[in-house]
Amino acid sequence: MDLFSYVFPAIFLLVVGRFLYGRFKHGSWTGSFLRGRIDRTIGEVTLSSGFVTQTLTVHAMRAQAGEEDFVAMTLVAKALLGASMHPYKLTKGQARELANYLAQAAK
Repeated sequence: MDLFSYVFPAIFLLVVGRFLYGRFKHGSWTGSFLRGRIDRTIGEVTLSSGFVTQTLTVHAMRAQAGEEDFVAMTLVAKALLGASMHPYKLTKGQARELANYLAQAAK
């Protein structure tokens, strides 16, 4: 066998293993991508348009040891044959600033 038949599966298994390890260590995909654990879910807003449903979820997150707790926003888009997740990490100051902007826009 050639070297490629060993290297490609090994790299693939390392990448998949890294994602699964993070998922189990942090308790969720959001926690895995943002390096924290979900302390509580604050709320979510569902936006539907045609065949795509998007959900914006806000979480209070516990950071790893030695780091400051933070706020996570996760945008999940689901369609008939696919889905995507975009997690965003905000400091508490950035979250307050964003809340202020949203309150001003909603007036």
